[in-house]
Amino acid sequence: MKRDRSYRRRQRVRTIHRKEGILKRIGGEEYIYAWTGGEPGRLAKGKIHCSCLMCREKSYDNPSIPDLRKQEAFQEQMKEL
Repeated sequence: MKRDRSYRRRQRVRTIHRKEGILKRIGGEEYIYAWTGGEPGRLAKGKIHCSCLMCREKSYDNPSIPDLRKQEAFQEQMKEL
């Protein structure tokens, strides 16, 4: 199926509104202005969250369950001594 310009415009507007809603819930109108600089079209592409090491949390950043169990067992053994 071929998509026309109106479809692409609607999709673009839909993503802009969705991202504006997310930013509004997080920090209000001033947060939206900080991300867009007064141009809401900047929200059409890309992500709206930070991916720096201080803001993100990935599953591989935390120790695994077996490692946590080993550490807990080690601490229990140290308490007994």
